[in-house]
Amino acid sequence: MALTISATNLSEIAQPGYCPRCFWVRQKSRRLPYQSFPGIFSSIDRYVKRMARHHFDSAGELPAWFPAVGEVEGMETVPTYRSFAATDPKTGVTLRGEPDEVLRLKGATYHIVDYKTARLTTNAESMFPRYVAQLNAYAYIGGRHAFSPVSGLSLIYFEPDTDVEADPSLAVRTQEEFLLGFTPKLKAVDVKPDSFIEELLLLASQILEPETPPEGNSGCKECQAVEELVEMTRLG
Repeated sequence: MALTISATNLSEIAQPGYCPRCFWVRQKSRRLPYQSFPGIFSSIDRYVKRMARHHFDSAGELPAWFPAVGEVEGMETVPTYRSFAATDPKTGVTLRGEPDEVLRLKGATYHIVDYKTARLTTNAESMFPRYVAQLNAYAYIGGRHAFSPVSGLSLIYFEPDTDVEADPSLAVRTQEEFLLGFTPKLKAVDVKPDSFIEELLLLASQILEPETPPEGNSGCKECQAVEELVEMTRLG
């Protein structure tokens, strides 16, 4: 059966120290237990996209708060993950995804953006290898669609403004209404050659093609949690 994988899931194996067994389980399972994702993050992403596009359509340029990514001439309609896909001819693996923003720059090149509602902390930095792979996966797909060439990739972190002691103006602006603001911070991502993604696709296919999971990493806490759950629910 042909393998299909999302850019987000593929990026997992770009993270140093990833566990191949956990990757196999997450990809093979249709429904993992005890999973939840706060809907507020999706709401914030949608809001940012709408506001950025509304401003561009009205003023012909991105909002002043939007980090500089180059001379933007247009905001492209981003396809859904169902149609934004590409198949690697070497492995037959289909890669799909849905970037947050695709910007057309002067010179007919494209800049792909992914939004993160989070602080750019040391912990966030530790996830950077995954985000590099995720954005380059979008570039790989874009290069096989209308968005070619991709000349730039960016992460834009929206950090919540909550430090009232350091910035008393935050309290002033919420006197009439309760408002939570965000400060956008850009972190550039290098555009990798296609071979970077193709190597990840090959590794993913090697892990996922077998019907049984590979060995996990020694001391993997996720693997230990799975074993504990199995033991707890074992009958007899």
